[in-house]
Amino acid sequence: MIVGGAVAGASTAHALASLGVSSVLLERAESFPELNRGDVLQPLSLGLLDNWGVLPSIEAMGGYEVVASGFFHREHGFLGEWGFTDLDTAHPHQTVLRHTNLHRALYAAFAGRTDLVSVRRGARVASPLYDDTGEVLRGVTGTIAGEPFEAVGQVVVAADGAASALRRAAGIGFEERHTYAHEYLMPICPRPAVPELDHRTMRYVGAEGLTMIIPLDGGTEVRVPFQIPVAEESRWRALSAPELWKRMVARAPVLESAPGPVRGGWHSYRIHLRHAERYVRGRLCLVGEAAHVIPPTVAQGMSLAMLDADVLAAVIRRGLDGGGVERELELYDRLRRPANELALAASHEQTLAQAATGPAVDEHVLSDYAWLADPRRCREVAERVAGLANTTAEQLGILDVPGGTHP
Repeated sequence: MIVGGAVAGASTAHALASLGVSSVLLERAESFPELNRGDVLQPLSLGLLDNWGVLPSIEAMGGYEVVASGFFHREHGFLGEWGFTDLDTAHPHQTVLRHTNLHRALYAAFAGRTDLVSVRRGARVASPLYDDTGEVLRGVTGTIAGEPFEAVGQVVVAADGAASALRRAAGIGFEERHTYAHEYLMPICPRPAVPELDHRTMRYVGAEGLTMIIPLDGGTEVRVPFQIPVAEESRWRALSAPELWKRMVARAPVLESAPGPVRGGWHSYRIHLRHAERYVRGRLCLVGEAAHVIPPTVAQGMSLAMLDADVLAAVIRRGLDGGGVERELELYDRLRRPANELALAASHEQTLAQAATGPAVDEHVLSDYAWLADPRRCREVAERVAGLANTTAEQLGILDVPGGTHP
């Protein structure tokens, strides 16, 4: 039973179904909301989606391939780029797709799996259900269209986000590792007609912080997350569209060639680094942001959520085959939590480096980004961002000896 049907929950249902394990997926939203976050799928994630049979739906929704990321400075111009095309992987690129369309693709791919995945949208969870001891969580109660329901499972998966009610009900701590002084505004505008954005993302670094330009919708538009101090959010929100556009062009001069200002509304994105003290308690397992919240600087959030789903599904399959699901669940905690710990630390380091502000950033930008001229360093960054340093369930050999002792 999976509570929360966004990327982490839907991915868990797909991973389980690919191994012949059935699930009930409970999602509060009745429709697919427009969220200004989580647009970038990394190469490792694409491989998992391919294994689960979801990739054709991603492509049908208009996923846009990105092969490299370039760094720029408003005065010094192009600093260099790193890319994916030389990596040893089946999908040597990122794929960019609006978050709401990624949701649609995940659900469209359920069409052929109705025997294994039971989707319940509009499910409002009210309270947890426990076993006879009153200690082991075994399900939830709630309502769908005003009608009460009760849902139980051999395993309960909390995919209900950073404010996870199930995590809190289980008494699992959620540590705030770092409080960042900046956030991102996330406007969308027409794509500048420049070759630098041809299947590429752009990052402007400088004294005012990081500005990213991410192609959307087949490259016809771009999302422009740019850094502002948390304390100044209300002042930025008070700007008119022309004033905001002028500030954006000053931060990222390439936008000057875009045919027009910001389109529609725009949103803010607060930055956090959080980690659950454990991923498993009894039958309850945490995946995605219920387990960890990571800064978006190198776009690792969805990658980690999909790896959680991949490993958890294999652990559950292993437990079913060996006759003891609950006994095996601790293996998920032992395998995923330390791996995610490393990913959180690396993302934090990159966030501090790329989001640095002040005159010293402009003064030292050429030396600080000289590594972009080193092919070895560029490849290391590409491999880390692609997720090739992470380990899938298949690579871990979880199902090699079902029910046996894992190293």
